[in-house]
Amino acid sequence: MKKTLALVVLTGLMLSGCATKQASSQPTATPAASGVAEHTVEVPDVVGLTLDKATDQLKDLGLKVEAKDVKDDKSIIVKKNWQVVSEDPVGKSKVTEGSTIKLGVKHLTDETPTPTPTPTPTQAPVPLVAPVAPVVESPPVVAPPVVEAPPVVAPPVAPPVVEAPPVVPPPAAVYYANCAAVRAAGAAPIHISQPGYGRHLDRDGDGWGCDK
Repeated sequence: MKKTLALVVLTGLMLSGCATKQASSQPTATPAASGVAEHTVEVPDVVGLTLDKATDQLKDLGLKVEAKDVKDDKSIIVKKNWQVVSEDPVGKSKVTEGSTIKLGVKHLTDETPTPTPTPTPTQAPVPLVAPVAPVVESPPVVAPPVVEAPPVVAPPVAPPVVEAPPVVPPPAAVYYANCAAVRAAGAAPIHISQPGYGRHLDRDGDGWGCDK
C-alpha cells in the first residue's frame, strides 16, 4: 500500500515537470506574431532650425516633439523665436513611429554675440640709437701771463761829428820879410796858420801879423 502511494506521488511529480518544460518551450507571443508590424522611421537632423520648422518635420514623420529651454528653462510660447541646439535621439537614428524626440532649444535673443578679437598691436620697430660718446671736458685754457715789454728807450743821439777843417800845409818856401811884403802879396793881415806867417810880422803876438 505504501509502495503504491509513493509510486503515485512520483508519477504526479514527473507529469508536472513535463508540463512545466512544455510550457517554457512554447514561444512568447510578439506583436509580429500577432500580425501587427512596427513601422520605424529615420530621425531627421533638425539642429540649427527654428523650433516651428523642426516640429513640422518631425510631426510629418509621425513623431512626437518635446522641447525644453536648455538655458533658463523658460516657457516656450512662440516657436519661431526658438532655435534647436540639441536633439535626442540624434539625427539619422532609427526610431519607432510615434516615438518622442526631445529637443533642447534656446531663445534667439539669448544668442551671445561672438566677441570681436582684439587686434594685437603691432610693435613699432625700435630705432637703433648709436651710443652717445661720453663728453670729455677739455682742461681750462690758461692764458700765458702777459709780459709787459720794457719801454722802448730811444738810443742816445750821438752829437754831430764836426769834421775838422782840412789842414792845408803852407806852401813851402813862403817868406815875407816885412809887412810891406805881406801887403804887397795881398795876404795882410796874415794869420798864424797861413804860410809866410812869422813872429817878426806879429809884434803884439795875437796870432795876426801885419794887422796894424
